[in-house]
Amino acid sequence: MLAITHAAIASAGTSLILGTADPLLLGLSIIGSQLPDIDTTTSTIGKIFFPISSWIEDNYPHRTITHSLLATAAITAVSFLVCFLLGDISLKLAIALPLGHLLACFSDTFTKQGVQLFYPDPAWAISVSNPRRRLKTGGAGELWVLGSAIRRSLPLRDRLTYLRYLSSQWWRNIPESLAKSRFERWHCQSV
Repeated sequence: MLAITHAAIASAGTSLILGTADPLLLGLSIIGSQLPDIDTTTSTIGKIFFPISSWIEDNYPHRTITHSLLATAAITAVSFLVCFLLGDISLKLAIALPLGHLLACFSDTFTKQGVQLFYPDPAWAISVSNPRRRLKTGGAGELWVLGSAIRRSLPLRDRLTYLRYLSSQWWRNIPESLAKSRFERWHCQSV
């Protein structure tokens, strides 16, 4: 999946699971959602941490060790340790980063390749048994998932405001002759 899709899914999922819209928690989950792709030097996070990603890419195939529950457990341990050392024992703060990682790994199980979720077990976890229904990275199915995740991230109030805005813009773009005929047809008076 694309980095933006992982970010949108992590943001929407964290907001839903933790019941918060705290920017710090959502930001941590978005960072966590990028961590699985550190195993390739072509990803955004792989370019940022090039020496590390280059070593991982040379020693482990893509979507294996960094896309596993083992990696999620390691990230969880480090996250809890950092929160403990900083003196902030907020459970939500400690969970946000590994939750983003877990959601990204889970979302990659819907792609054509799948992931080795139970690494070092060599079995590939693929959520959809029919190969034609699996998501292609950057394909139409993934874009639909991206749009759904972004839509879920917006609060209902913002969605309704946006729909009102769209409907007002639609009405303004109707040709005057059509609007006039509709007014006359329904015996409306212009104000």
